[in-house]
Amino acid sequence: MGAPGEPGPAGLQGVPGEPGKCNDLFYVDAAGRVVAPVCAPYLIDAQGYTWRVDRETGQFTHEATVEGHSTSLTDMAFNIYFETGDCSGQAYMTFLLAPRVPFPVLGKYRVRTDDAASSVREFRSKWREDGTCDEFQGRPPFQSEAFPLALGQELTPPPAFQGPLHIERRP
Repeated sequence: MGAPGEPGPAGLQGVPGEPGKCNDLFYVDAAGRVVAPVCAPYLIDAQGYTWRVDRETGQFTHEATVEGHSTSLTDMAFNIYFETGDCSGQAYMTFLLAPRVPFPVLGKYRVRTDDAASSVREFRSKWREDGTCDEFQGRPPFQSEAFPLALGQELTPPPAFQGPLHIERRP
């Protein structure tokens, strides 16, 4: 047997799909309900909030991904900071998620509002993962970019789908 030859020419390009249609491929739950297109696995609810659906369970989950960073954390409480030394006053989120994308804080879904602009701030306390206050005793203030978070606003996810999800071609 001799040495391999040169690669052959590239094959013909396939027929492109219709723009914005994901080639009619959708995630479908175990009960046959369409969840979302495979190219955009999100559900936008009646209030305009964008939820990610866990493909295994059919439950709603958070999208904790920002440019250059991602996390699989189940709660984002430890990213909540305060300018005061006792975790009082305005809360700020240091993980810069997009507006309208719900994320869990102490077991409740919260969201960045459309007008919650981020800016660099100086913080003197923060929540720990369990929501207790870390008062930075003996430590200097922490500077970070953050957006104001309305802790009083809690979201209820839409009804869950039945997992696991699978892919089907649907018109």
